[in-house]
Amino acid sequence: MKYTIIILLLSFLPLSAFAQTDKDAGEKTYVVNGTQNDPPRRKDTADAAYEDMVHEWVLKSDGSVVYTYSHKLRLITPFSFTRAYGESFITYNPQWQTLEVLRSVTTMRDGKKVESPFNAYNEVLPGYAAGAAPYLGLKEMVVTHAGVEAGAVIDFAYRLTTKPGMLPGMMDRVVFGARSPIVNMTVRLVVPSDVVLEYGLVRDDVLPDVTEEGDTRVFTWRRKDIPIIEVEDNQPALEDFLPVLFFTTATKEQMIRHCLQDVGDGDLGPAQAVVDDIMVKESDPAKRAIALQRWVVERVGRMGGPLDILGFRAMSPAATLTANVGSDLDRAVLLAALCRASGVNAEVAMFSTDIRSDGIRIEDIPRGNGVVESRILPDPKPDIASLPLYAHPAVLCRNVGGFALLALDPSHAQSGPMPPQYWTKYFIELKEQAESPLQYAAPIGGPSTVSTTSDWVLSPDLTIKGKTSVSSSGIRSYAFDTDGFKGVVKKALAAAGQGMTVEPRTPEVRASFETVCEADIASTKPLDAVEGLAEFRVPVAPGGVTDLHLPMGDRMRTTSIAIPGSLREECRMTLHLPKNVAAVGVPSAVEFTNSIGSVRSVVKADGHDVEITRHILISASDLKGESYPMLLELLQRWMHPAHTVLTLRVQG
Repeated sequence: MKYTIIILLLSFLPLSAFAQTDKDAGEKTYVVNGTQNDPPRRKDTADAAYEDMVHEWVLKSDGSVVYTYSHKLRLITPFSFTRAYGESFITYNPQWQTLEVLRSVTTMRDGKKVESPFNAYNEVLPGYAAGAAPYLGLKEMVVTHAGVEAGAVIDFAYRLTTKPGMLPGMMDRVVFGARSPIVNMTVRLVVPSDVVLEYGLVRDDVLPDVTEEGDTRVFTWRRKDIPIIEVEDNQPALEDFLPVLFFTTATKEQMIRHCLQDVGDGDLGPAQAVVDDIMVKESDPAKRAIALQRWVVERVGRMGGPLDILGFRAMSPAATLTANVGSDLDRAVLLAALCRASGVNAEVAMFSTDIRSDGIRIEDIPRGNGVVESRILPDPKPDIASLPLYAHPAVLCRNVGGFALLALDPSHAQSGPMPPQYWTKYFIELKEQAESPLQYAAPIGGPSTVSTTSDWVLSPDLTIKGKTSVSSSGIRSYAFDTDGFKGVVKKALAAAGQGMTVEPRTPEVRASFETVCEADIASTKPLDAVEGLAEFRVPVAPGGVTDLHLPMGDRMRTTSIAIPGSLREECRMTLHLPKNVAAVGVPSAVEFTNSIGSVRSVVKADGHDVEITRHILISASDLKGESYPMLLELLQRWMHPAHTVLTLRVQG
């Protein structure tokens, strides 16, 4: 279907389009780099720009919600339509929602208006729902725009009407920013005057205009000249670093009841035999829970689409088992039921990635005659009953096997007690009368730490033998996957020297879920000596800085860098040299600290022993674009060749 659409799109392009340039597109230029509050300035020209973008939600008196979206998108260069601006995509759930495309009109450079023809509207199944029987009714409308060329303006709008009950009231989120500049952006929320609307804005402090219009109250946010969000390496999702508005008309109690209303009984059917078998094999409750988590991840299919298209509603465990596939929330409900059946205290929880970010809460006080005064509440964090704010389901096990709190990921393989996506996050348990609806998942064992301690011997024939102890803790812990830890240890140490055979022993899990593995190493071949010089690469720790693949390019960066929590990597090594080998060019010590971390690297050559002590700490888990030069300073010192590769002089 996509190939058909592309062919259709290209059939509408004038032959001269590819010869046109951004210079022909008019005098307007748009910000490519900059901060949220920068005024427009000429620097570079974007491929396309939203001259106007409007999001509007209206809560009707019958409980239905009408969402209207529109934009006017100017295509500036030929890349703008060959890079998918020639199509618009709308996903929806026909069981609850009705879609109307209001207009799809392109105004060409000469002023001619071209409407998308009848065959430019194609409904397909969203890719994430393929092969998942319960979700085959979901739809994605693909609208192909006609008459696209450099300088054209696409005027596009649609309306989505949602029946009462899909969500507990009107709730959603909207991101202020896009992959193209936005000249004008408006967000409007319209609710009956007697309905309480709560909202919270993270990473910004823009206040809405609040007006009374008849028997409704209208909240309006306006932004101008939002710069382009460029694609950069190791970049989080846009909603993880741009300003995001969350809103709701529901309460926490309504939100909790809504998610589990279709769950029904706890009949596990044939899965009860799985529970019984695991209970026989595992006497420790924590190991039981982990075994069940693995069973769900490996044996039940996953529909990885967003939960909002399902209304954040979960199927019963029996229904998920029958379909053998489920959303992340369905799988969490199933996993919790399996854990409880095995005697583990388990509940479904919804985690938030944004509630711990700086934000504001506003209280609007009507003063009469349509005048409303806005007041900032003391709590600066958006703690509201909006399901899009709590979009990450997990299973929480309390006081089990020595764990005060064990978080189980229902969707991915898990090696430690707290997966990175639930690290230092707030959550709400989906159960009635929770002691404290909003709770905090604190780190287990502090920042992630990975280390190697090695004692290796270089023989006169330039082969190597020795032992290395590898340790990993925090979110890098392999407490629940010791076999997996042996694999990563083997991979990391095999890259040292010039190839090693690595024989890991059985890992040990210590206090605070630190995982330690001892390994015996031996060369697969001698070090290569060229004109009496050989190179030896210092081993790195698995899960350390090297495995993060952090960007090491241009010092200019405009967006955040995705790092899964604070990280400390350590290397301690003694390399015993034979009489015919000596270290040359031993570097001076490096000690460096800045606001996001520190590096210390010391190489000492004493007689025929080389002592290496290295550590790097990246203490910030949310590195903004302006922190990138400081990250580069750390990485450049940590990865300097003089401290990662030893030069050895070989005699005879």
